[in-house]
Amino acid sequence: MSTALSRRPPRLHGDAGDTGGEGAARPHSAGAFGSGMRLVSSQGDAALAPLALAAGPAPFAAALARLRQAAPAAFQYAVFPLSVLLLWWYASSAELLPSNILPGPGAVLASFLDLLHGGGIAEHLFISLWRVVQGAALGLVLGLALGAALGASPAFESWIGPSFRVMVQIPSIALIPLLMMVLGIEDSLKLFIMTKACVVPLALVTADGIRNIPPAYLEVARVMKLSRWTLYRRVVLPGALPAIATGVRQGIAHVWVALVAVEVMASAEGIGYLMTWSRQIFQLDVVLVCVALIGLIGFSLDYGLRRAETRLLRWRGRA
Repeated sequence: MSTALSRRPPRLHGDAGDTGGEGAARPHSAGAFGSGMRLVSSQGDAALAPLALAAGPAPFAAALARLRQAAPAAFQYAVFPLSVLLLWWYASSAELLPSNILPGPGAVLASFLDLLHGGGIAEHLFISLWRVVQGAALGLVLGLALGAALGASPAFESWIGPSFRVMVQIPSIALIPLLMMVLGIEDSLKLFIMTKACVVPLALVTADGIRNIPPAYLEVARVMKLSRWTLYRRVVLPGALPAIATGVRQGIAHVWVALVAVEVMASAEGIGYLMTWSRQIFQLDVVLVCVALIGLIGFSLDYGLRRAETRLLRWRGRA
């Protein structure tokens, strides 16, 4: 007991009066421990530094990721027009062809501005677009009705289907010379050609969409004893809606192509007529303006209809 009580407790490193060998050894031990702490701390800071950098510009990284996702689609849309524009600019600058044969982009842009500020191109565009509205409206009504009859009635298909498929094989443009002798070059000619161009794809696609409705849907409707009107409204129309949407888009696109063709061949006004008239007086810069506008309007119609088709089918899926 006396031996245990006589033992002195160990002194801390910071106690006063540490001298001699123990005092000399303790600073070395503390220095080693402190350097170790500094090493761990520096390694921890190095490990956390990337996290701090990554946490800092998070909004920028998210914006960059969104840009990378959006860039491919925009690039795909722009790569071909930009390539054509660069080749066109190079060919005109190098004078591979005379300027009256291949005007440069600057000359074409100047001609477009002149036409826009009093050259009458707005009037020609309005006339063409109004014709598209008329032809598309009549073609959509007739195409939907004919397609529904072909798809829903086997008797109607057996009587009308073969003759209709013969008419399908005749291009709309091939009818223009014959119809010019009957209808002249009035708007009735354009309306007939546009209507035929719209009815053909819309009727075919609508009929196929109705025929491809799952038989189970029709069987359930038959068991529930739905009326004919309710059957068409609740079963046939929703089931054939994807095909109808595709047919509408194709029909309107064909309307625009057919209108340009008939205006080039038999018209006294419209964007197609302006292009033909400019070619006759050798104003190729105006011809290129018309070509660019025709392509831009066609692309805009197709793009807008595709977006509308996507939203319509998305709404149908939610419903």
